[in-house]
Amino acid sequence: MSGAIGARAPRLRDATLVAGRGRFVADLDLPGQAWARVVRSPVAHAALRGIDIDAALAHPGVVAVLTASDLPDVRIPIRLTFAATPEAEGVLQPVLARTVVRYVGEPVALVIAEDAWTAEDAAELVTLDLEILDAATEVVAAATTGAPLVHAETGTNVLNTIPMQYGDVESAFSDAAVVVRRRLELPRQTGVPLETRGLLAEPGEAALTVWGAAKVKHFNRGALAELLGVDAATIRLVEVDVGGGFGVRGELYPEDVLIPAAALRLGRPVKWVEDRAEHLVATNHARCQVHELEVAATAEGRLLGFRGTAWVDQGAYVRTQGILPALLPATHLPGPYRWEAFAQTTHAVLTHRTPIGTYRGPGMTEASFVRERMLDVVASELGLDPVELRRRNLIRADEMPFMYDLGPASPPIVYEHGDFAEGFEELLRSAGYDELCTERDRRRAGGVHVGIGVAATVELGAIGPFEEATVSAERDGRVIVRAGVGSLGQGVETVLAQIAADELDVDPALVEVRHHDTADVASGFGTFASRTTVVAGNAVALACRALMEQAAAQGVGPAELGEVTGRFDKPHPSFSFGATLSFVSLDPETGRTTPERHVVLHDVGRAINPALVEGQLAGAAVQGVAGALFEELPYDETGQPLAVSLADYRLPTAAEAPPVDVVLVEGPVPDNPLGVKGAGEAGMVGAAAAVANAVADALPATAGEPLVLPLTPRRVSELANGGR
Repeated sequence: MSGAIGARAPRLRDATLVAGRGRFVADLDLPGQAWARVVRSPVAHAALRGIDIDAALAHPGVVAVLTASDLPDVRIPIRLTFAATPEAEGVLQPVLARTVVRYVGEPVALVIAEDAWTAEDAAELVTLDLEILDAATEVVAAATTGAPLVHAETGTNVLNTIPMQYGDVESAFSDAAVVVRRRLELPRQTGVPLETRGLLAEPGEAALTVWGAAKVKHFNRGALAELLGVDAATIRLVEVDVGGGFGVRGELYPEDVLIPAAALRLGRPVKWVEDRAEHLVATNHARCQVHELEVAATAEGRLLGFRGTAWVDQGAYVRTQGILPALLPATHLPGPYRWEAFAQTTHAVLTHRTPIGTYRGPGMTEASFVRERMLDVVASELGLDPVELRRRNLIRADEMPFMYDLGPASPPIVYEHGDFAEGFEELLRSAGYDELCTERDRRRAGGVHVGIGVAATVELGAIGPFEEATVSAERDGRVIVRAGVGSLGQGVETVLAQIAADELDVDPALVEVRHHDTADVASGFGTFASRTTVVAGNAVALACRALMEQAAAQGVGPAELGEVTGRFDKPHPSFSFGATLSFVSLDPETGRTTPERHVVLHDVGRAINPALVEGQLAGAAVQGVAGALFEELPYDETGQPLAVSLADYRLPTAAEAPPVDVVLVEGPVPDNPLGVKGAGEAGMVGAAAAVANAVADALPATAGEPLVLPLTPRRVSELANGGR
């Protein structure tokens, strides 16, 4: 073997990107292209009585203005990838609003002009005849009887209710020495990748080519073909460089149909690039949940059970993942602990706000905040160190596989392998927990408000159902790998090249990974849910092994065989363990919180490229800290978004980002040939919980509890000063 696996190889695209030679969709231009600008609803809820496009059409340089009447009456994404229910499929989004607008930012018309500036100017000339209607703008209120309906035909804003129960809950609570009850809230947030969305569609004799695809190219091609009423073989989606994804890039949005449809209608290339104000109202939001939870424990700190209700905002329409935003937090509430029983009811609720999708660590981040914050409350009630409470309840290696049987109506929660208790201890050792406690006490004695917070988590990833990869050995010594995944900046090409190089015993520099073009790669499920290395990586490894075996059996060189295909099946996803420690200081008067140290640990099974894994975990951790302290997409009572620029949506700069220490735990994983686990999102999952627990630890003894995110200076100051 070449030893490529385990090497800290730099990403293959780094030199190109650092030199400014990247090729993003905004860099692409074609002869004769027109530019598009989307006209969006300025209000949250209204009857759309008419659209006047005459002034826009008369504007010099305008090519066309499209409204709903110019397009097929279809709904996106036409079919859901996950968590589909009849109710969810009934509230999919039209490509352009026809009779009702349901959130600020909903597409209503498309203006196409000879240049971007003309398109933007002309879009301002489109006038909408709107009859303003009451809006449901808060998730719990929207779920109540009498709230304004987002979709009148549903008769309710509660899209689905998800029950979950394990064990005898009443008995668990009757045996408890301590029961704590709290209401916890998470805000709307979004991924804010460096590059906003963009598309360039070109009609051709053989195929319609769309540049700007990401994440799930093959799914989007199939859905787009159905929506346009054409054969999928006549559509080609091409992924160029992508400036970040984080879950919000690559889903099928109205624009993914609008721009290709406009190109076909006009018979010329059409380009669209989203600006940041559009992005903050049109690209998927995430989080936005309210949880009411109670937890029962014995006097010795043994966790008995929990029960509660959650309301999860789905926004105005259901996006590609169906009710997954509500299903995932329910699945992750038990976490890495032993419980005798639990019961949870989760409501997926429609509101007149931007639709909700997935954002890095979806569901698991929210559940971890709720559960881990509650565990610190339990520890406080019992007079226990929060670390000790977790030590007494984490699932041990000798209890694996560990299963919560949820009954016939729901799949079980199964932890197949891992050592959660030892992983937590490794976090404490690596962070120097005892020394940090000493430092905290010393600084407190000097009047400084400092605190330590921890969180233990599980991440659901490595989602199947399968991935195929083809490998060919060329006569010039190169190796070509084809896989139907995507690269959003995380180094997919590098990792797959390392795997192939290791299996074939060649220099990784000789391996070329192709994943960009649906015309070059026959199929694939894409890149999401920490699946790429586990599922596609194993497919590449199996293809390489098949290549060598067939060459040996036939007595020929690998270059004589052409392409060989490998397939790795993953019938169910896997949970992996992670843990986070945060050390913060704060000023009770100004409320400013300073994360001084952040340590994140994750069980990766096997690190194909430790440098890339550490980068993913550290980057996700910084996003998680930002979500805990800064990021929020608030709305007013009429449904108007109050964060429509990066002056309003507060992102941390390098000055606010904490130093992040990453600890990789590698252990046996028997369920895949490479022995790897997903790790792309894990750094995010425990960050908000650990930071909130650290803030709680740092606040004065008379302060309130941090139960609402983000912990902005104003919120922290109010907590520190008794609500003042």
